Amino acid sequence: MITRLLMILQTAAPPELECLTTVNVRPSNEDLYIPDLVVVPEEVSEAVDLMYDPSDLLLAVEVVSPSSKVHDRSSKVAAYAEAGIPLYWRIEPMEGPRIYVYELDGRTYEGPIVYKAGETVTLSSPFRATFDPADLMRLRG
Repeated sequence: MITRLLMILQTAAPPELECLTTVNVRPSNEDLYIPDLVVVPEEVSEAVDLMYDPSDLLLAVEVVSPSSKVHDRSSKVAAYAEAGIPLYWRIEPMEGPRIYVYELDGRTYEGPIVYKAGETVTLSSPFRATFDPADLMRLRG
């Protein structure tokens, strides 16, 4: 699923932005998270080796699994917002999938806006991308 999203976003991303998987992010002194996917400026991806600062991220994406659902649905939402990450997408595979899009408003996230499988989603930030959430789970035909 994350590989499919990575391909969709890499195709849509402008050259000055990089889509990366499984990087380390420290949103606070107490927390260390490894989002499934992030979008950062290219110069940041070239300069950072191991640990990304939350201010480097334009988008953090988490794919919910049984072992991560509590963190992905609550504590990461609060931590990423407090750290100032402008966008957080939570993908719920067992819901079709559905994508929950949170946009920063001050120190909290608005929404979320929910996109379900079968809908054409057009997101404008951090760059324009259009896809159907069902594409994240489609098998090769």
